[in-house]
Amino acid sequence: MNGALTVMRKDLVLLWRHRSGWLSAATFATMSVLTYSFAFDLVTDDVRPLLPGVLWVTFLFAGIIACSRSFADEVEQGTFDAMLVAPIPRSSLYLGKAVSNLAALLTIEVAVMLMATILFNTTLLTAELAFIVGVGTVGYVSLTTLLATLGSRVRSREVLLPVLALPLLVPLLIAGVRATGGALDVPNGDGPWLLLIVVFTIWSAVGSALLFPMVVEQ
Repeated sequence: MNGALTVMRKDLVLLWRHRSGWLSAATFATMSVLTYSFAFDLVTDDVRPLLPGVLWVTFLFAGIIACSRSFADEVEQGTFDAMLVAPIPRSSLYLGKAVSNLAALLTIEVAVMLMATILFNTTLLTAELAFIVGVGTVGYVSLTTLLATLGSRVRSREVLLPVLALPLLVPLLIAGVRATGGALDVPNGDGPWLLLIVVFTIWSAVGSALLFPMVVEQ
């Protein structure tokens, strides 16, 4: 656990010093929500049925933009190889990386939901929505952290991560949109969408933690 905390603190400091990846993600998220708000004003007065898709697509691509840089700088500078020879478990390395990515992405998501609340005049900062987005983000970050590691030494890593991640994230995207729609009182069928998010998150977190030691050795 001490190793995971050390890695997490180091990554958070680096995220603050080298903010290009997360600033790019935040800029994309801001422009996306602003564009959708102006577009919806032209076609409808009730935006609640459209908001779940807007939120999750924004979260998805903002996270991919940000996570694609989570290992890139360290691989280029050689510090990632130094961490691999440090006397800490591989699981601690993964946990520290995942938690730092989670903290940064949750910050962007809260800002997006606050801005969407103002622009769309719909309350999004509720306990139910916070739980749905929080659990889904844990599953999302768990998987993308593993995949970012897998493609970190590839030159076209920015292209490889979306190709690997998007097909695997389809169940989470569908369940997230449906569960968010239910939280906004939009008819979404009788499917156990929240349960699907929880199952996906458990699968993603456990599977990624188990596979990470093998991935970093390649």
